[in-house]
Amino acid sequence: MAPQSKKRPIAGGGQDEDNHGKAMDSHSKKRRIAGGGDGEDRISELPDDLLGHILSFLPNNVAARTAVLSRRWRYIFAYVHTISFEEEEGEREDDWITLFSDAEEKKSMSRKLLDQMNAALLCRRRCAGRHVPLRSFHFAFDSYHQWDRVIVDAWVNYVVRHSSQELHLDLRFWIGPICGGGGGERHRFSTIVDSEPLLPGLIYDLPRSLYSCVALQTLCLTYCDLNLPESIDLPFLKTMRLTGIHGSGSRIQRLISSCPRLADLTLEALGQLKTLSLLDKGLRSFALLCCHNVDSVAIDASELTTIAYRGTVPDDPSYAFSMLGSPAMSSCTVDFCSKELITSEEEFDSMRRFLAMFAGSTHLHLESDRLGSCIDSDLFPAAGFRTFTNLRRLELTGHVPDCGVAIAVRRILEMTPNLESLTLFLKPEKCNSTYCDSESDGSSDSGYISHSDDDDDTDVDDYSSNIGYNSHCDEDSDDSEEDSYPAVASFSAIRCLRRRVREINLVHYKADDGQATLARLLLSNALVLQRVCVVLTRDGLGMQRSKERRIKRWMVSRSAKAVFL
Repeated sequence: MAPQSKKRPIAGGGQDEDNHGKAMDSHSKKRRIAGGGDGEDRISELPDDLLGHILSFLPNNVAARTAVLSRRWRYIFAYVHTISFEEEEGEREDDWITLFSDAEEKKSMSRKLLDQMNAALLCRRRCAGRHVPLRSFHFAFDSYHQWDRVIVDAWVNYVVRHSSQELHLDLRFWIGPICGGGGGERHRFSTIVDSEPLLPGLIYDLPRSLYSCVALQTLCLTYCDLNLPESIDLPFLKTMRLTGIHGSGSRIQRLISSCPRLADLTLEALGQLKTLSLLDKGLRSFALLCCHNVDSVAIDASELTTIAYRGTVPDDPSYAFSMLGSPAMSSCTVDFCSKELITSEEEFDSMRRFLAMFAGSTHLHLESDRLGSCIDSDLFPAAGFRTFTNLRRLELTGHVPDCGVAIAVRRILEMTPNLESLTLFLKPEKCNSTYCDSESDGSSDSGYISHSDDDDDTDVDDYSSNIGYNSHCDEDSDDSEEDSYPAVASFSAIRCLRRRVREINLVHYKADDGQATLARLLLSNALVLQRVCVVLTRDGLGMQRSKERRIKRWMVSRSAKAVFL
């Protein structure tokens, strides 16, 4: 039998094996998870489209920084399906002076926004080698200028051509306050938009190709001109928000009527909108905000679950809001943005009939300049107010200028027998003292009910005694002092407080006379309370602790848990 030959080692083979082993070890270390675990970096092994989908949930500025992680991540930003950049409010405010007086070269005031958006869109073609479909596109100009028209046209046309199966657009051409309140002073830009005719170039005209994008499902437009074509083809549009749109109400009505699947509609600051018909729409959510010139709205409310209104109290609520069908609204938001107090019986009756339209809701948010919307007034016809038997969650927002707000809250709670959760958003006070100083005619500049020293009709002590509270009591007494707060029969008789309310939230609690009175009346009569959450205003540590001790001392439900933020 022939002897077996031995393989000779190749010259330098041991060194090559060592180098190969070191390379493998180095490659293995690079594939480790950054946290130092034993597993491999499987995230980097995911496909580019999937990594782009993950980065789409981050702000674009943050997602773009992943390019510095490694070569693998250098071009991943090109695969995100969401592009969003915006300026901050007031960022371009001083550029008008610089642009027209100091600058030698006239150029766009939004250079940073334009550069960011252009870089993000160009990156998709240059790095990915193809046009990656877009799902969401959003930008916000602090102040749009006509010099930006060509670039914005290119953006919108690109997005329409290279959209995915669904597209969500949010185009904002101005950032700022929408409305200063019904009958009050409105912002200069909002006033310009509502005027006719308009200076050419001041408002952006949307490209007509937008209205033939069948993939469009969400359209949010702020301060622009619709520029509608003869034919509108938006068969899958479900959500629409129009804010400060320039043009007649007939054009807005035509656009809405051309969306057969529209389910969520928000109309805001549309000064030229007079009437609106939504009888052919199965809306599930509708919001009418600061459209102060609207006379009537007809809605098919058979599928409506959420409604929001911001404006003045309609003179004839049944005519202003005509809701057909059997509404099953679960959530309602009503914001009376007028800062003027309601002083006549007719106005109170209109507010009562308007709020009665939402009596079947389970969640109600009522916001006004004064907490409780002046329901504490003797002119308010409380006897004819409809009971909110289905209401489970109630949110009240407004100022608490005096202890009389407790009367309004008491009357509201008496009409909500099955309430389980109560939240009070307490706005900062406009006057330093509890009762604002009055003018010679007895009215307050801030619009709050005032109590002057020479007022013979209303005495402070009598006014406070109506709610069982002495406004002159020493609230700053030591915590060890015996609780001498008088019993309040009016609040102790409220059914929901004694049997139903399990959660009370106080937001921006300052603990002044009015707020402390209201908090004490609620907590001392909530017998089945389980949770109290109080968001305190910023103050010294000692004052914060004092507020917390008082809240806990007022709570009669020993099983309730207090949370302070």
